[in-house]
Amino acid sequence: MRLKKMTRAGAALVVLASVLAACSGGGKDEGAASRGNDQVEVSMLFAESVFGNIHFELIKEFEKNHPHIKIKAETLPDSSLFDTLRTRISTAELPDIYQLNIGHDTTAMAMKQGYIYDLSQLEASRNFSESIRKATSLGDKQAIFTLGLGVLGLTYNKAMLADVGYNEPPQTWDQLLDAGKKLKEKGKDLLVYSSKWETGVGNVFHWTFGTHAVKNDAFKQAYLSNSIDWSLPENRAILAEGFQRFKELNDFVRTGSFTNEYATAQQSFANEDAAMLLGGTWEARTLHELAPNLDFGFINLPYTPDAENAYVFVPGDGFAINAKGQHIEEAKVFLNWLFSKEIYGKISEAEGSLSAQSGVGKPDKAYNDAQKWLETDRVISFANTGPIPGATWVALGNAAQEYTFKGELDKVIDKFISEYNKTKAK
Repeated sequence: MRLKKMTRAGAALVVLASVLAACSGGGKDEGAASRGNDQVEVSMLFAESVFGNIHFELIKEFEKNHPHIKIKAETLPDSSLFDTLRTRISTAELPDIYQLNIGHDTTAMAMKQGYIYDLSQLEASRNFSESIRKATSLGDKQAIFTLGLGVLGLTYNKAMLADVGYNEPPQTWDQLLDAGKKLKEKGKDLLVYSSKWETGVGNVFHWTFGTHAVKNDAFKQAYLSNSIDWSLPENRAILAEGFQRFKELNDFVRTGSFTNEYATAQQSFANEDAAMLLGGTWEARTLHELAPNLDFGFINLPYTPDAENAYVFVPGDGFAINAKGQHIEEAKVFLNWLFSKEIYGKISEAEGSLSAQSGVGKPDKAYNDAQKWLETDRVISFANTGPIPGATWVALGNAAQEYTFKGELDKVIDKFISEYNKTKAK
């Protein structure tokens, strides 16, 4: 999840906070009690956009009731978070609490090095459903407390689509391309996205793979286990379909999408340069800040007829505890407090995204339909946060771009298959 995006370069925030209690801010802080009146500093690393602007308020609130714990919170732009994590995992310099995405390769690295603490032992774990606990676990350990549920899709500008005859968003692939042509005639683009964001670079393939997984259980199992045999003609045909769909859609993509930072893509959408933004159910707060009067909605990519289409899902980024950290007990106090229903509710409402805790928070109205999607049997994981390693996913996007500009379909398919087979599960 998150999947959320970039702001300016982060600076270290140092904020005081204490040790009174567990889930709702009351109770005794056993970690601090064992140290007398000494103040303990807990280090924390996360992307600046994770809490929006309320992380200042949250840490201050924690400070009021927990004077024996000091949170040293370091924030980074989303674009550099995971590279920083890779470095700190390899150099054994992880903080006590750090942001992770459950399917990202950094999580597997942290697990292998013994840095994942089992959060199922914390009281706040019970605030998540069994399905969410399972989706955020590695082996028998709950690795993260997720900040929200992410569904990939298209945020759309209602007025721009209405201006080209679509009072309702396109319902089919042909309608989507038709809207693109009509917008192009008016000097506008259909879509903007960010290739600097791993999910963005291969955009349409999430639905290519997901839709075929919905229809074909054998492909689904191979896809989810990263063990697809692309030499089979029927599987190679799936790749060919995805490359062709990628090319068709990118005829109407805003120039710069192949090199954009995510924040640039969001700004282009807010400026009404493009009618749609490829992203997910984590956009609302940022878009409302960039364009307070913009009326937008959110749809699934109309890749196939709705009854056959996949919904592309992943638990959002969340927080893990360093199992080798010096202040595990104090870190537990903070996360129990942060993910209590009361405090998590504040985070969820501030973000406007889909809540990871049942009955807590209120999503932005644009995402009302997306909540229902997760109740279907057509929900498939993000490809590049689990089924396909991130580096391989980037190789897929690069190959698709090469086909878009140069053609030679068989050549680019072979190039991707070669990269896929390097990390394919045996």
